[in-house]
Amino acid sequence: MNRNSWPLSESPFSHVDWPGRGPVGLVLDGVAIPELGEQIYQWASGRSVDAECLYVATRWEAVSDLSPWLVWLSGPEDPVLKGFLEQGAMQEQGYLLISATDRASCTLWMRSHLQVEMAPGCDELVRIAHPALAKTVIGGNLPCFPTKAVDRLIIPDRVSEQWHLVEPPTVQHGSAGDQPGKLIVSPDLKSAFEAFNRRKGALQIWNNLDESVRNQLGGPDLRDVYPVLERVLENALGNGCDNLREVMQFLFATLSRPADSNAVMETALPLDQG
Repeated sequence: MNRNSWPLSESPFSHVDWPGRGPVGLVLDGVAIPELGEQIYQWASGRSVDAECLYVATRWEAVSDLSPWLVWLSGPEDPVLKGFLEQGAMQEQGYLLISATDRASCTLWMRSHLQVEMAPGCDELVRIAHPALAKTVIGGNLPCFPTKAVDRLIIPDRVSEQWHLVEPPTVQHGSAGDQPGKLIVSPDLKSAFEAFNRRKGALQIWNNLDESVRNQLGGPDLRDVYPVLERVLENALGNGCDNLREVMQFLFATLSRPADSNAVMETALPLDQG
């Protein structure tokens, strides 16, 4: 087993020691968890909890129902952590963050990276609480953050059914990408957003398939079918499908072609874009 990966069925703190220094936060995705604030306090079961809605006190406060939350954990037996491990990890509803600084500074840093400037004066929200995106944007240190606020991330991966320990690279002070207060779009960030959207599309297809169709594609396990889903999605997009319904119609049309058991794999190969 990879020393930086462990089964999602186990607590990551069965493999990673709770840090002696640096607070541990649970970043939760308000898009994935309805009424997230209430859910956090239900998980806490009446115990006090240090939880912050990251859109509060920002320009995005009006859409706080979709806000990510940052919950500072008391230890590996924290009830909020236990609730997340039981209900949210497999669905990629958040991830764990080991801070390289104090709680207040880390919270401020997270709030400053809730949006990206796509063009001068045009900001868009970043789904920074989704583990697949955080893995590249924070873990990959794509914007070359001038301040290292995150020491490690512990990311759940639904496809592999593994936890992944991600250590952001050393901060490169003075680089051209340094932006103290905000994310600025770059080719690397655009690629990360596109990859995230493709992954989300492939998982949407999987969520809408019944068991028989999953088996036709090579299931029943997602990890086995995922490469096929990626190719189906890419080919569907190349054929002009621009929403989930059209992608699903493309998939079923492919599956209905007779005789060749490899039709799905062959038809799903990317089109020649030249």
